[in-house]
Amino acid sequence: MRAIQIFNAVALATAAAFAATMGAVAIMYAVYLDAEPRLREDWAAVMTTVIVFVVLMLLSGLAFHAHRRDKSWRWPAEALLLSGIAVGGGVLYRALV
Repeated sequence: MRAIQIFNAVALATAAAFAATMGAVAIMYAVYLDAEPRLREDWAAVMTTVIVFVVLMLLSGLAFHAHRRDKSWRWPAEALLLSGIAVGGGVLYRALV
């Protein structure tokens, strides 16, 4: 059970770091959106990335909490996290390619 908690903690920390970084990028884009036409073209991809990482952060936080407190719904939360990682990867691939 300890390994899954480490995985969830790493997933939470990684998603939080990416969400915070991309959130800062989104704020900079929002400030300079009218100054450069290229920024408006990339705005949808930036916001998609922010949303994906915020959702992954929430899912990994939920799974971490469930395993840490030994909740009865810990395995459905873990399945939801793993599904979110797969779907999020697909969404990011489509948004960035």
